[in-house]
Amino acid sequence: MFQGLTLEQAPPYTIPIKFYLTAVLYLIALSIITLIYGLHVSSRYEYEVIALTHIFTIGFITHIMFGSLFQMLPVMLGTAYTNVVRNARIIHIFLNIGIVSFVSGFLVNSPPFLYIGGTLLVLVFLYFCFLSLRTIFLSKEINAPVQNFAASFTALFIAVIFGFIALLGHFGFVDSIKYGNVHIAFMLFGWVFILIISVSYKIIPMFFVAKEFPLFLQKRLYIIQLILLFLFIFAQLQENILLLNLIKILLSCWVIIFALFSIKILRQRKRARKDISINLWYFAMTNTILAALLFVAASLLHVNISIYIGFLTLFGAIYPLINAMLYKIIPFLTWFHLSSNMVFEAEMGNVISKQYISYQVNLYYFSFFLALFAPFSYYFIILAAIIFLFSALLLFKNIFHALRYYNEYIKKKVVFE
Repeated sequence: MFQGLTLEQAPPYTIPIKFYLTAVLYLIALSIITLIYGLHVSSRYEYEVIALTHIFTIGFITHIMFGSLFQMLPVMLGTAYTNVVRNARIIHIFLNIGIVSFVSGFLVNSPPFLYIGGTLLVLVFLYFCFLSLRTIFLSKEINAPVQNFAASFTALFIAVIFGFIALLGHFGFVDSIKYGNVHIAFMLFGWVFILIISVSYKIIPMFFVAKEFPLFLQKRLYIIQLILLFLFIFAQLQENILLLNLIKILLSCWVIIFALFSIKILRQRKRARKDISINLWYFAMTNTILAALLFVAASLLHVNISIYIGFLTLFGAIYPLINAMLYKIIPFLTWFHLSSNMVFEAEMGNVISKQYISYQVNLYYFSFFLALFAPFSYYFIILAAIIFLFSALLLFKNIFHALRYYNEYIKKKVVFE
């Protein structure tokens, strides 16, 4: 059974870095567009909120995940993507055309832009699902990592289909809210959550020198979540409120259980020293638990606080988790690719300046806490967006520095040869 990392299956270094840099450009755009459109939003159903949400989810999160998977899936499972350079280029180009068209359609209320962008995004996501599932099933062993990744792409496939159906609701064909809720559930509790746990099972023990997650979670959690999500489809379409609330509680409970195990395993790690990524992970898991509890409370008490739960989930839980992973993955990838090219002088600790990492993360914390006061005054949104803009610019600088570091050492190798 494949347990380690294989150098032979790794795609070019520039593929994940290109996706990462593009992802941060969407964070920069998000900050600017928030200053223009996001000052008076009050409901997640408003077009401006949908646009801002998708700039973050499809623009930032998707680029990070696609870039990471192009690199990590072959390395972790031992099977390569076919024609990875060509396919990554195709996906990158059409993903961005789709995002710009789709988001513009919501911001300027243009049905043609929405239709073109939505169609392109569906095709890109389904194509990436096909490529990834093909890579997964070519793995020699159908072990726990393979099964978790397969489950995450199954959830993504279903989420994309329901997302496109929900989009048709904006043209009057179906109830967009009903199908949109299924789309959101499969995206967050399925694609994003299962993918995060799949990567965490490898990342936490490897980078933080910590214990493995319990086998029960590794082998059963994704199955439980998928079963609950399929029941969610039935309950949502049948408008069975009692069953729907029960499923929401169970979905949230398993998210909380994973978050608690993450905190426990990290606290018991062998190298218990201060680390910015560790703090980000703790922050993310704490907000994950809080968001899940609010989600359950809102469902039971029938109160509409979805925009606050969404903010806490996306910017308080998912974003810092990705931020933490980037600062572990990028230095490792840089060293990994340099070593595979017989360059052994590079050191992971020098790939990105710890000082600039600290600046970027502290600016993020500051912007997050300012945004929490937005219900009292819209000026807090303005301040939060401006500070987050500087945080995003620093994140771009840090990733770009890693690329420069890699290029400098590769050039030295060429010169010596």
